[in-house]
Amino acid sequence: MAAHERVRTGLPRLSADRSTDVTASSGHPHPTDALEPFEQVEQHEQLDPAALIRLAQELESEELARSIAGTYLRMLDARLARADSALARRDEVAAMDVLLSLRVSSATVGLVGLEAAVLHVIDAVHRGEPDLACERGGSMLGLADRARCALRSHLERPGLSSIS
Repeated sequence: MAAHERVRTGLPRLSADRSTDVTASSGHPHPTDALEPFEQVEQHEQLDPAALIRLAQELESEELARSIAGTYLRMLDARLARADSALARRDEVAAMDVLLSLRVSSATVGLVGLEAAVLHVIDAVHRGEPDLACERGGSMLGLADRARCALRSHLERPGLSSIS
């Protein structure tokens, strides 16, 4: 299953060397935990350009799909700041609220790399590892700049979709 299909169906991502999802909570260290979250995210595509095309087709409006992506970009810094603050306060409820929203919206606009980073943070929160969640949150913040640039670049292209 392609990365964008996992995002669209809501199925968790599987890493190449792991047979459990990133939200599994077995209490045992995961094989990919030895890698920094940023390195784990590097294994995924940064942007799935087909996501906005699918969104435009579903909405029957390229303009609306572009508007949703623009709104996502305008809200991204505030969402990241809320996530960072909640993680620093160790407020799991507030952190999960913003992280889940960020995960879904990132998938919607095709930022699969950022979505994967968010999943790593969610995994740490679920496992009750606040220090790891904060560390992974910092990696997520670093990845956001590249994700933002990738989406902006994609939006600058004419003819996002072929709506009939």
